Amino acid sequence: VPALLAEHPPLIEQVPGIPALVVDNEANLAALGELHSQPTGTSSFLHISGEVGIGAGIVLDGALFRGVRGWSGEIGHLPVHPEGRPCRCGGQGCLEQYAGQEAIVAAAGLARAELPADTATARLAELAEAGDADALRALHDAGTALGVAVAGVVNLLDLDTVVLGGGYAALAPWLCPPVLAEIGARVLTAAWSPVTVRPSTLGAEAAAVGAAGSVARRIVAQPAGWLARAG
Repeated sequence: VPALLAEHPPLIEQVPGIPALVVDNEANLAALGELHSQPTGTSSFLHISGEVGIGAGIVLDGALFRGVRGWSGEIGHLPVHPEGRPCRCGGQGCLEQYAGQEAIVAAAGLARAELPADTATARLAELAEAGDADALRALHDAGTALGVAVAGVVNLLDLDTVVLGGGYAALAPWLCPPVLAEIGARVLTAAWSPVTVRPSTLGAEAAAVGAAGSVARRIVAQPAGWLARAG
């Protein structure tokens, strides 16, 4: 999507009947939703959206960091096992292959074909709450892999808050302990500057809230232009 917008912005701006169309990455919108849902909260954090893929929105000093080409936050393709499983990106050992929804479902012994994407997280949570050994092991291993990747990001950007969003929000009770364990073992400043890891306040709705908020803020910033279009 970022590449499409960069190469063909007129295609987006000139859609008949639509005065302004906002297109963005789901992880970025989720991070924006989280940021503006808590105006008195932290202004710098890493928001990780865990679904089939794993994306991250990086917020620094109240602003979304997009990178030079708009591709920042591809945490799902950070290698956590350099010689590990092949990934669809062409690399090996990417986080997505160990902590993506499909990987967790498979490790828990569930049949992915029989479990729709919108019920996978709920089913995993049910099994974990019931003490299912396979589900608990799968979530612990996923949290450990996630913690390795998160620790690298925290060391690089010196963040003190990590937000688990998307499908991870409902699984946070089981993911947070291994994530925190890896952060404690790998982050240089962890001993005297603890890192908070918590579920998103908006959960699976964060991206939708972020998208709606981005449009509303554009209207507030330039109301005259929108009123002219409406007329």
